[in-house]
Amino acid sequence: MRIRTLKYLFVLTSVLVFAPAAEGAGYSSVEHAAANVVYAAGLRAEVEFFCDTLCDGRSCGSVGSVLASRRAAALLRKWKLKPLDGSYYLFCPDTTKHQLLHSVAACLEPNASLNNGQYIIVCAHLDGIGKLGNRFYPGADSNASGAVAVLNLAHLFSSMKMLGRGASTSLIFVLTDGKEAGSAGAKDLVRRIRQDSLRNPSDGRPIREKDIRMLVNIDQLGSTLSPVHAQRPDYLMMLGNERLKNGLSELAHTVNRECGSALDLCFDYYGSKTFSDIFYRLADREAYAECAFPLIFFTSGITMNNNKPSDTPSTLDYEVLRRRILMIFHWLCRIV
Repeated sequence: MRIRTLKYLFVLTSVLVFAPAAEGAGYSSVEHAAANVVYAAGLRAEVEFFCDTLCDGRSCGSVGSVLASRRAAALLRKWKLKPLDGSYYLFCPDTTKHQLLHSVAACLEPNASLNNGQYIIVCAHLDGIGKLGNRFYPGADSNASGAVAVLNLAHLFSSMKMLGRGASTSLIFVLTDGKEAGSAGAKDLVRRIRQDSLRNPSDGRPIREKDIRMLVNIDQLGSTLSPVHAQRPDYLMMLGNERLKNGLSELAHTVNRECGSALDLCFDYYGSKTFSDIFYRLADREAYAECAFPLIFFTSGITMNNNKPSDTPSTLDYEVLRRRILMIFHWLCRIV
């Protein structure tokens, strides 16, 4: 697997393969051009890197976890995103095991003339179970798929800026560590926001909670094994307590229709509003839900492979993952 990983690293860093994006009346030519940086084979290569034995299942504090975070930081640096407080890493202690956790964060700022002083955070957890005894847990869907989605969204918006379409809202992309350590990375991110210790990379001003318009969390985005409706493996669930109040679900419907995603878009967890609210507060989302800003959550749901050695890259559908990422991208384009 190590040889295969080196091959993928070479492909990802040396060659950009363009795949056709779906035409649609609802988005600009610049969005269309930017969308070409995301393609199924590239997504698979990235997921396979994070699931390789080199990364040790990305368990908290492991050498493999450090390698995974370094890879993520290198990509954000390559795409010209700026580090917060001079570093791409948000270090925080895991007090349960007395080890240092490595969350990764970077900011894509608007041009000065467009900047409205607001922020949207797009995040996923990067860590996984790793190894328990002799059993290896690759964590492909949970949550290499979500981490790869966040990285590709950063690449998409960086490409948009390079192509001349500016946003008015700053985008902060975060891959947290420590979900398997009581959501330590997510809690540390919330603590930093509330203590004004996250700072704008250009002028050093604190990023205050009141300036954050929204947090978008992505967890388990790559599977088609638990469809909401029979015969529709190309589904996507969008959950969030604020979604109906501010029209974000209606906007998602419009984007899904106009931009060619054509996903089976759902706004509750398999039809259960009660369980949707519970699922919305599981894992890292429990920490984020305490904040004043809205939390929007994208997922393809739990499958029988989650948190098992069978959660391997071969079980994911990379073409559907690509369509889900592009759907979120086009939706965000209308917000930023």
